[in-house]
Amino acid sequence: MKISLIAAMSENRVIGNKGRLPWPHLPNDWDNFFKVTTGRKMIMGRKSYDTPDRLSSSVGNYVVTRQPDFPMDEGFVRVGSLDEALALCAGEEEVFVIGGEEIFRQVLPQAHCIHLTVVHGVFEGDAHFPAFSTTDFQLVSQDAFPADAHHAYAYSFLVYER
Repeated sequence: MKISLIAAMSENRVIGNKGRLPWPHLPNDWDNFFKVTTGRKMIMGRKSYDTPDRLSSSVGNYVVTRQPDFPMDEGFVRVGSLDEALALCAGEEEVFVIGGEEIFRQVLPQAHCIHLTVVHGVFEGDAHFPAFSTTDFQLVSQDAFPADAHHAYAYSFLVYER
């Protein structure tokens, strides 16, 4: 099974602030997210699940939480650990880990691919994408886009592979 991470981060590695994205909505980023992840199961932490910006897959979603009684919406399965979520996805060709910081940090050593949207700005935040070695991961694709009428910030789509 290929483990892929997908995230949007600022130039200072911020991925969230108080449970929200710290930048205005970037429609092309969300379009890219769904293009890349369609038909794939997703794994997320409880904080990523419990946010107004929550994203999900129509084929399955696993939420890692230590709270055994945390209520889940339909289409989401509560799991007690990242290992449990990965075991439940064992037969999949590829699974996407979509955040947050703690889950990214835990799965990074096992990841095969990282899809990053870099929002070209510096933002305040309380959640960050973990640093990773460019000797472990090589940049295989990069597309840059300027700010425009629908995107308040310039951004780039980067793909790294192990």
